[in-house]
Amino acid sequence: MWGVQPKVETPPAPGERRVTRGPSEDGGLHPEEAVVPLLLVGLPSSDTADLEAMLAPLGQPVLKATPWNEELMGLLDRDPACLLVDARRDWAAGFEVAHRLEGHERARHIPLLLLGEAACEQVDLIQGLGLEMVDCLFEPIHPGILRAKVGMFIGLHRRERAARLALDRAGRSEVAAHEPERVLRTLLGNLPGMAYRCLNEPGYPMAYVSEGVLPLTGYGPEDFTARRVLWEDLIHPDDAAQVWGDIQAAITTRTSFTLTYRLRTRTGEERWVWERGVAVQGPGSGPPLLEGFITDITAIKCAERERERLLTQVEAERSRLEAILQQLPCGVLVAEAPSGRMLHANAQAEQLLGHSSLGVQSMEEFAHHHAIHPDGRPYTAEEYPMARALATGKAQAGEELLYRQPDGSKRVLHVNAGPILDGQGSPRAVVASFMDITPLKRTEMRQAFLSSAGELLVSTLDYETTLTHVVQQAVPCLGDGCMLDVLEPDGTLRRLAAHHVDPARVPLLHEVARLGVLRIDAPSGPGAAIRTGRIELQLDISDDTLVRYSPNAEILDLLRRLRFTSFLSVPLHARGRTFGALTLLTCHRGARYDQETQSMAEELARRAALALDNACLYHEAQRAVMLRDEFLSVASHELKTPLTPLNLKLSALSRELRPWEGEAWASRFQQHLEMARRQIRKMTTLINALLDISRLSRGGLVMQPEEVDLGEVLREVMDWFASDAVRAGSELRVEGAPRVTGQWDRLRLEQVVTNLLSNAIRYGAGRPIHVRTELEGERVRLVVRDQGIGIAPEAQARLFDKFGKFESAVPERHSGGLGLGLYITHNIVEAMGGHIRVESRPGEGSTFTVELPRSAAADAPGAA
Repeated sequence: MWGVQPKVETPPAPGERRVTRGPSEDGGLHPEEAVVPLLLVGLPSSDTADLEAMLAPLGQPVLKATPWNEELMGLLDRDPACLLVDARRDWAAGFEVAHRLEGHERARHIPLLLLGEAACEQVDLIQGLGLEMVDCLFEPIHPGILRAKVGMFIGLHRRERAARLALDRAGRSEVAAHEPERVLRTLLGNLPGMAYRCLNEPGYPMAYVSEGVLPLTGYGPEDFTARRVLWEDLIHPDDAAQVWGDIQAAITTRTSFTLTYRLRTRTGEERWVWERGVAVQGPGSGPPLLEGFITDITAIKCAERERERLLTQVEAERSRLEAILQQLPCGVLVAEAPSGRMLHANAQAEQLLGHSSLGVQSMEEFAHHHAIHPDGRPYTAEEYPMARALATGKAQAGEELLYRQPDGSKRVLHVNAGPILDGQGSPRAVVASFMDITPLKRTEMRQAFLSSAGELLVSTLDYETTLTHVVQQAVPCLGDGCMLDVLEPDGTLRRLAAHHVDPARVPLLHEVARLGVLRIDAPSGPGAAIRTGRIELQLDISDDTLVRYSPNAEILDLLRRLRFTSFLSVPLHARGRTFGALTLLTCHRGARYDQETQSMAEELARRAALALDNACLYHEAQRAVMLRDEFLSVASHELKTPLTPLNLKLSALSRELRPWEGEAWASRFQQHLEMARRQIRKMTTLINALLDISRLSRGGLVMQPEEVDLGEVLREVMDWFASDAVRAGSELRVEGAPRVTGQWDRLRLEQVVTNLLSNAIRYGAGRPIHVRTELEGERVRLVVRDQGIGIAPEAQARLFDKFGKFESAVPERHSGGLGLGLYITHNIVEAMGGHIRVESRPGEGSTFTVELPRSAAADAPGAA
């Protein structure tokens, strides 16, 4: 079958025995030729060699065993044709073996031949012959008879086996005949749908319907085969015509048909079904039959509709996201993880980078971008933030990246990169956003420059050095070159400072100014800006422009060597006065001074003008202070001149009144004299203060140290203020060592004690005043404590300033004098190498502490 040629066998040779192979249980032999084993059971004392020799001509294997061991049980499973029990030596034992074998499940249906001795009891013989399927042979045993009996058993065994095989084959044939039907029923019963056969007529009357129709439609097979229900009645009206047309078209073209349509079930539910069928010729010459399969695809249709809905939604979301990404003011790149293949790049990204990134297929190709390090080295692929986010799975945020665009310009990009993770936390993609912050960085740099320049301009009054540094810092922040020209009192211009990105051109800038180009009457440039007070701006300077404004060939050559293409001159205005002009240069074509640059240049010029104005004001103030000090010195000497004879005259008058001390008029006159002397002392103190101020302004006080007893000075000063203390209601109390000596200026030391005691009496509120001297090693401490109104904490910090005068430390009614006493005291103490401090609380009084070294401080300020 299927092209295999039948095998032609050669006829057997004379005398040759043909063994026919067939479907048997014995290695393929026919039952008539099958090998049948014989089982010889001998007693333990039996010798069965003669029996084996007798059976050998039968050509069948002889199996041997002794009764009731594992070997015998195993040999019974080989289905022997006959059991031979050797009972020739013990007839009773042989009968016992035969009985037990007949009762055994495996040996019950096997013929048994009992071989015994001739002297056999009749009872035993009857008992043996009474066993089923048992025969007996007595000695002497004839070999032919033995072989004949055994051969009969072999033949019976073979015929029985053949019968069993025939029955088995018949059973298998019957099963095989019904197998297709069983398989078909099983398949149809397990299909997720229904199989059918119907007539190709309107209504589609069914000849056969499988059981799957019930769960599909709610009707059983008998409803359709009995034509109580027609299939066409279940088809949705909108689909019926299409179904009929597709079936007829398939019949015409002799092809199978595949349909998808809707059904209405018994419960009114609408379901989608998928049908595959074919037309077959019916019996006789009748109409063709339709055979096919129908299954429920409602879930698939619902899934398709849901999929279409989701796809529509995803597409809408994708379109919305695309629109958002395209409208973002920053570039966005999306790359696949872990390959780095670029999936998306918005238009802003291509504009910022200067090229498309969608061609990038791997992370290694990131190196094709043009990011550079500050030293000019290009980024490697692994250094980009997007590549690091791909490699580590971690966000890379807030990085600033220097990028060289295809036109050679450099931009600063602010980059953020981060992974997009799936449900398991693994990166699926990485997204990077970046924006151009070059204007912001430029503004920051310029603001930092303005801040630094402002601090520099107010840090010192040496305006020439300061403005030189400012001009240097303006390059290249504001331009390729910068110059500052000042207007001299005689109306000429002087180039104070100049700087350029190319140091070789700085001397050229000074040389141009020296050769006379810098003039107040110049038609353009710094001179025009100073003269008119307006900004001078010149763009796209050509060689013709240089020729027109150059007075001679030497200057023209210098201007050409400078190679500047535009300039901006801003006048320096302050308080209605023009001090000069600040000029910026550019040396590349196409450069423009935007509004921000002009505003910064104007602000820098304003600050430079203020610095110049402040310097002028400072010098004028210094001259005024010098004139004031000279006036104070002269006036003080002139004022002190009449005070000395006046004081002598008052002393003489006091002596003249002594003879009339008891007279009332003399006592009143003496009081008037005392008042006059106090006013003279006060005037002397004020004049000395003015003199000290002038001395301090000119460089400090001159000390004349000598051996002085602080206790003695303290007692003298207290005697002077005894009457003042009595009038104020305060008691002066002296504590500490009576004699404390050191190397000090006596007059200056008296001045310190005087100022401290006068303040204590004035602000002591009529309470006791404590004065204490302390000696501690090589230092002396003088403490003056009152219990008066005290000093506010915020006023203590400026108490020793010039004209401090307790002006915010005490109420106005307590103030008096010039406010110079503590300022001069502070300077005197420091000049003698000591220091003074105050401790005070409002309403609790004040404590002034002066510490002085006992030896003269040769390196103290103002010491001589």
